[in-house]
Amino acid sequence: MKGGAAGAMLCVAAGLAAGMAVRERWTARYVQLHQTQDMLARLRLMLQQERLGLRELLEECAAGMNGCLPDRFRLTAELLGREPLLPLQEAYCRAAAQCPCPGEQRCEKTALRQLFGELGTGTAAMREQAAAACLRRLKPAMEEAQKRQQTGGKLCVQLGMLAGLMAGIMLW
Repeated sequence: MKGGAAGAMLCVAAGLAAGMAVRERWTARYVQLHQTQDMLARLRLMLQQERLGLRELLEECAAGMNGCLPDRFRLTAELLGREPLLPLQEAYCRAAAQCPCPGEQRCEKTALRQLFGELGTGTAAMREQAAAACLRRLKPAMEEAQKRQQTGGKLCVQLGMLAGLMAGIMLW
């Protein structure tokens, strides 16, 4: 069955779109991890310089930022305001259940849950160390996402276009 030029062009476009979709997914993961890293660095700096309560700290850390993690920080602060006896880690887990981050993987979930468990106890210096440890735990995932986004994204687009071109040639 012959598809002609229109079918061939459609195949190329479909292959290109598929490659771009994969690249966009990897880019979104990189952006999400980068935002997580920024939020944690901001949290760590605030823990070093300011002596805020946990609720105020989370609100200030999320101020002016958009995305699932800032929303999660805000919701955690809100939950702490409504239920002052609620442990921080439980408030964070509830917020995480209500504000899921698309593409968030187990390593990020575990690192953030552990961070909020440690933020709820100890001195300001211990809290700052917990934020620094969380940043270190997430560093390999961030580096891998950056590498995948930079090199793999371009490759996916090229392979998608090539696959579409080959299918188009077969149809012609």
